[in-house]
Amino acid sequence: MKIRNWSKFQPPMKDRNVIWIKVYRQILEDYEWHNLNSDSKATLLELLLLASENNGELPEVHKIAFRLRKTDDFIKKQISLLSHWLQDDNNLITTCEQNVSLEESREREEKNTQSMEGWDYFYKTYPNKKGVTSAEKKWVTKKCAKHIDKIKKHLNYMMETEQWKVRKKIPYMSTYVNQERWNDPIEDDEDKFWETAK
Repeated sequence: MKIRNWSKFQPPMKDRNVIWIKVYRQILEDYEWHNLNSDSKATLLELLLLASENNGELPEVHKIAFRLRKTDDFIKKQISLLSHWLQDDNNLITTCEQNVSLEESREREEKNTQSMEGWDYFYKTYPNKKGVTSAEKKWVTKKCAKHIDKIKKHLNYMMETEQWKVRKKIPYMSTYVNQERWNDPIEDDEDKFWETAK
């Protein structure tokens, strides 16, 4: 299995290990690219990097899974979804319609978008960015999108309190989300209440 048209878009590197790849702006005009979900877009870039180690050739599925720290099933699914960019023995990989229809993929992407509603506001507003990766994951599992109005109201209040504004005793972003602190009573004079959990 290899990247389709590798030699056309990637310059040959015979004298040194490839430490970079080219990504062309025309990908922004590619209909297939825009139909991919975020996981597939990220996986495609990772596959391009892997392919650069062997002139466009990709290793076996279980080796790809190990290198990308993903499961075999995840990689098989992504290979199917990325059929537009891959070929096997000079033939295109079977299209993703056998496993996951484009409509189902779009529905999942829409659900993911809905579950992240309000995240941009929270990220821009919240003053302590420590634990952002964990907070972003918890945003979905805690279904924070449903509580965004309450979160906004709580943040607007806390941003004006002595606790946050003057003393800068602000919990990590991950702590705020994980402990659902927007549900706690406002007690800005109690240091103990707003201790930062690590």
